[in-house]
Formats: sequence, C-alpha cells, structure tokens
Amino acid sequence: MAGSEIVVGVSGASGGLLARRFVELALAAEGLARLHLVLSPSSLRVARSELDPDIGNAADWVRRLSPSAAAAAKLVLHSHEEVGASIASGSYPSSGMIVIPCSAGTLGAIANGISRGLLQRAADVCLKERRPLVLALRESPYSLVHIENMRRATQAGAIVAPPTPAFYLQSPSMERFLDAYCVRAARWLGLELPGPQDRWAGESKLPEPAGR
Repeated sequence: MAGSEIVVGVSGASGGLLARRFVELALAAEGLARLHLVLSPSSLRVARSELDPDIGNAADWVRRLSPSAAAAAKLVLHSHEEVGASIASGSYPSSGMIVIPCSAGTLGAIANGISRGLLQRAADVCLKERRPLVLALRESPYSLVHIENMRRATQAGAIVAPPTPAFYLQSPSMERFLDAYCVRAARWLGLELPGPQDRWAGESKLPEPAGR
C-alpha cells in the first residue's frame, strides 16, 4: 500500500477537539495509507465531557468523525488493552506516532520507559526504533517533575510540542488554531495535510470539521 502509516494515541488530557481534528485531517491526506488509532480509557471520559456525552466506547468516538468511505478505509482502531497489536512491535514499519493530547501522566510513563497499555507501548516502540514521536502535552503550568520528564523524553528522541496558540494567525477562530497546530504536527511525522503548505500554515482549504 502506497503512503505512510502513522499511529495516533489519544490520552486522557483535556483537548478532545484537537484529537478529533487531527484524525479528520490526517485521514483526508493523500499521503496517508493507514492511521492506527488508540484511545485510552481516560480519553473516552474526556470525550464525554468535551465532545459528546453519549460516547460510550472507542467505536462511538470514531463514528462521530463521519469520514468519507475512502478515509474510513484508512483507519484501524486498536483496543488500548491489545498489547499484542501490530503497532506494539518494532518490526511493524510505521512512520511515527503522535499522542494528542498527551497528559502529564502519559508523558511521565513514556519518558521513563513505562508501558501500561497499547498507547504507551506504541510510543516506546517509536523511541527504540528511532521513529518520530510527537507529544502534544496538555498541561500548564509545569512542575519541575513535568520539566524533567520533558527533558528525558526529548533526550530519548521525542518531540514535545504543547499545542500553544499560533498568535500570528490573527484569528479568533478555535478551528483555525486547531488546523494550524495539526498541520505543523503532521509535518513532524512526514505527512502533508491537504491545503496550502506555507510555513505559516496560512489560509487553507482544509476539510470541514465533523458536525459542522
């Protein structure tokens, strides 16, 4: 299958909109062959609070994306408990992984080589195989423990990229901010999202968000 394969992990930090938007845009990218999605149990609790109170499981989360048939065919949903999944092995040739959003607890586990569940195991695989690993850390302010874990993760090869607002866009739109971050994050994984790809992630014609 032509194109790249990426892993998307969604942890229990606040930022359900960001996770949903990244998956929507990545699935629409021509350069993507397959997207492996892992949602932690805590991420589903956050989704019920931030996205839809009727989301009961990971399949419900995916159904609310409303992807096209072609895009849906690219998505592989893995159970968080499925530690024997393909993406848990370094022999499976993924192009990299993003944890979006990434909780401070998930950061700490990844930084210290702790693999509880498929999300953390897949991240550990990316580090040991020297593949891109982007951590969209959602925490503020940082304690010294957070800073130390960011240092350790960075030294191990991860890209710690908190989703801070792109003020240069001069736009009050939440959707514009989400899109700008997603475009940058995807580039770290070697994936170009649809729309103009200038260095400011300028005015683009990205797919409309689900439910709009």
